[in-house]
Formats: sequence, C-alpha cells, structure tokens
Amino acid sequence: MSGSGGGGGGAGCLDGSDGGISDGGPLVCSGPGARFVTDVVSLCLGDNPTFPTSALPGLAAGPPKGGGCCSGSTDVIPLGNGGSIIVAFEGNGIVDGPGPDFIVFENAFEIGGDPQKPFAELATVAVSDDGATWVSFPCAATMSPYGSCAGWRTVNANVDTNQIDPLDPQVAGGDPFDLADLGVKQARFVRITDRPDMPSDFDLDAVGIVNALCP
Repeated sequence: MSGSGGGGGGAGCLDGSDGGISDGGPLVCSGPGARFVTDVVSLCLGDNPTFPTSALPGLAAGPPKGGGCCSGSTDVIPLGNGGSIIVAFEGNGIVDGPGPDFIVFENAFEIGGDPQKPFAELATVAVSDDGATWVSFPCAATMSPYGSCAGWRTVNANVDTNQIDPLDPQVAGGDPFDLADLGVKQARFVRITDRPDMPSDFDLDAVGIVNALCP
C-alpha cells in the first residue's frame, strides 16, 4: 500500500512506514488505540513544497500545536501544490458516532483577527477502511466559508501551551468531519490532498480521532 498517495509530481512520493496497519485485515481492538497520527502510509509532495520534510511520520504525528486565531503553526508537513498524504492510527480507526468523528488540523489564521477573513490553504479529505476504496468529502468552494474543505479553521488546541482538549470539536479548532455525511460507518485511513487550483499549499499539523473504534 505504501506509495499509493496520488497527488502532484513536484518532489515525488516518499514511502512511510505503515507498521503493518494495512496488512492485517479487519482491526481487532486489543485496548485503547492511538487517537492521533502514528503512521504516514504515503506522502506525495506536490510542486514547490516550502521546506524539506523530516523523517515520517514526523510533524504529522501527535496532537496539534495550534497558534489560535492570529498565528499559524510551524509544526507542520507542507504538502506542496497538489500534494497528498495518507495517514493512519496504530491500533485504531474512526467510527461514525455522535457529531464530528475526526478533526484535521492545519495552520490557518484570521487575517487581521477577522474570523470572516481566514487565510486558508485548502485540501480535499477522503477516508478509506481498506486503503483501496476511498470516499471524499466535497471541497469545491473558492471563497469563505469553505464548507467541507480542510485548512480554513484556526487551531486553538496546543499541547505545549494550553489545556484545550484537542479531541473536543467544540473548543479544539481545526476542521471537523462527520462520516455520516458520506454514509460511511468506519475508516482506518485518512487521505488529504492539496487543492492545486488554490494559490496556497496545505500544511498538515495533525489529525485526531474523536469517535474511536478502539477508545
């Protein structure tokens, strides 16, 4: 499964370590699983990534390090124009439960502190339970509000600087997604693809599971 990320051709694709996540068939819970990214299955950098990527999963792992309303995070993996990344969670998956089921954290901020003017770097989010069949949330808006795109809501939670719960969609910030919107019951992989038609490139801070298969 490694290397199957799609996306732009700027810097080519890097194979991550999926830790056998895609090889063992249906997940059987053996205790609480990871709630944040542990594995980058593949990363296909698009054109003009802003700086080199560290060893995977690198800056995509763990909880978000948001900058609040007026400052973007630097704890990110930049995808470059049209790039994509597939992430997974060791020993865990996302299930459809009450409200949003997972959150994607980028480093958007509000221009001049105005919530009506987000500095957005948009991406399309897709989910899969087997790593082969994908279903995408619609992301077609070209002006705010950007609906089911990732990369336009500011991130409040920061594990280093505050006590905001990064898995509470009411306070964490980031872009929440509900599997029910796609008619999907469960997913083990999340794919994020930068929108090549937009001028800014998506930078991934974190992905967190709100409704977990193995809580």
